[in-house]
Amino acid sequence: MFKKILSSIGIGAAKVDTRLNESHCSPGGELTGVVHIEGGSVEQSVDSIYLFFNTLYKHEVNDKSTYSTFTIEKILLNEAPFMIGPGEVKEIPFTVNVPFNTPLSVSQSKSWIETGLDIAQAVDPKDEDAITVQPNAVQQVILDAMDELGFRLKKADTEMLPARHRSGRLPIAQELEYSANGSRFGRQLDEVEVVILQDEDAIELLIQVDRSVHDLGSLFADLTGTDESTHRVRYDAARLSVAEVRRDIESMIEQSI
Repeated sequence: MFKKILSSIGIGAAKVDTRLNESHCSPGGELTGVVHIEGGSVEQSVDSIYLFFNTLYKHEVNDKSTYSTFTIEKILLNEAPFMIGPGEVKEIPFTVNVPFNTPLSVSQSKSWIETGLDIAQAVDPKDEDAITVQPNAVQQVILDAMDELGFRLKKADTEMLPARHRSGRLPIAQELEYSANGSRFGRQLDEVEVVILQDEDAIELLIQVDRSVHDLGSLFADLTGTDESTHRVRYDAARLSVAEVRRDIESMIEQSI
């Protein structure tokens, strides 16, 4: 009885450790691994095993910038509750898809996997594992086009989108801020801000030619206005080419200067 009381407050309770086969992944790709569960000092019922894709997003609190955790997706790994005995070890293999629009691991952007066990009348064990999110093939086309134009990535931040621009997508998005120094536009503008929004079939590119605006909220606030410095274009993901994207970006910039 005393052991059950202790386990209810986390002492001698089951432990969870997620072991990823590979910590590098890409949006839309697969992430595989094993959830390793070790029983504590008493038998416990595990109702659910959840995998969370988490990231940090930037927002304002009392006129100051701060970072908070945002859960991109929550995935249930088990089909039914099960018992874990004292000292018993269970391993649950998994294969999950990395959500589209998971922020890339560049600049200050950080993402990780959190594993949680839902155990009745007990402190729920948790585990966190960092992941490195690399661009998928479609996103790489956009990045290559910017690189060919001579733009250099300065920083990246993930921020909350205004509600009117979410359209069923995640309420957050990552903004890539590029310096114009080194490009042929270096004398005419300071920077270009890029947001890449992707689903299974298409990719949408939001671009702002930036001489004075420095935050994601302003970029999206301009999307419904008449500001010629803000542009959006949508592509068929299966037919995207660096040459096409480069031409489009070049054209959008020329329209804005």
